[in-house]
Amino acid sequence: MKGKSLGPPPIYAETLKISVAREYLSTDQSYGELAKKYGLKNREVVRSMVSWYERHYSQDQLPVVKNAPAVGSPDLKAGASNTDKEKQLKEALL
Repeated sequence: MKGKSLGPPPIYAETLKISVAREYLSTDQSYGELAKKYGLKNREVVRSMVSWYERHYSQDQLPVVKNAPAVGSPDLKAGASNTDKEKQLKEALL
């Protein structure tokens, strides 16, 4: 026999894919670091999970973080009141 049989690729739970992808996208950890952390075969598995996540969960579907924008944000006019800033932020999110 030449080489070993690869068999069918493993099937990972959607919740695992989401967790790994979100962790990759929200931290500075590499594919390899996350593969090791989650006990995955290699970095390519993590890369494919991130790619899958980006195809299935567009930016529109990500949860909205209700934190105030950073100081000096160009989206908000200087000197605007808090209610004006909130209104501008809501319009920008549309």
